[in-house]
Amino acid sequence: MNQTKQLIDINENPFVLFNKWFAEAKEKEMNDPNAMDLATVGYNLRPSSRIVLLKSHDTSGFVFYTNLNSCKGIHIRENAKVALNFYWKSLLKQIRIEGIAKLVSDQEANDYYNSIPEGSRIGAWASNQSSELMNREELERNVQSYKKKYEGKTIPRPAYWSGFRVEPDLIEFWQHMQFRLHDRVEFTKYEKGWLGKNLYP
Repeated sequence: MNQTKQLIDINENPFVLFNKWFAEAKEKEMNDPNAMDLATVGYNLRPSSRIVLLKSHDTSGFVFYTNLNSCKGIHIRENAKVALNFYWKSLLKQIRIEGIAKLVSDQEANDYYNSIPEGSRIGAWASNQSSELMNREELERNVQSYKKKYEGKTIPRPAYWSGFRVEPDLIEFWQHMQFRLHDRVEFTKYEKGWLGKNLYP
């Protein structure tokens, strides 16, 4: 078994460990170390997943932003239980998170929206996310229309655009080891904190 990696400590604080791994990923992962798979299940019970970008995180949860009328936004309104997965190929590590998605505050959403490039703010107005697009020209016309509308003005955040904070109740850390004898530790939230346990690979 590969002994060059430090085995995961089941007594570690999972948020401290996430910070360590995420910092390593930001140094070594070539593109979007904050990319994470978001899995949702709506009323139709069909799982759906897509890549979103982690924009902030702390001990209260993991935050991403989206159009609330998108497929994921609708699913979360129907069923707030979601799963996240980070996989960093350069590190041969992944982190799996399960929890409840809750809307961030309006102030938090406004602060983030106002920090992104103007083109992205216009895009939030121009894209009817997840709806059928007849042709690319339609989207480009929408972009030009909103550029003209807000030329020289403050671009407000659309009411249908906000963020979700995933409040975790399970966090699993996985790292590759030789011969598929991978190192896995699952942390589960309970009243007094987090309890870690090793899992067979």
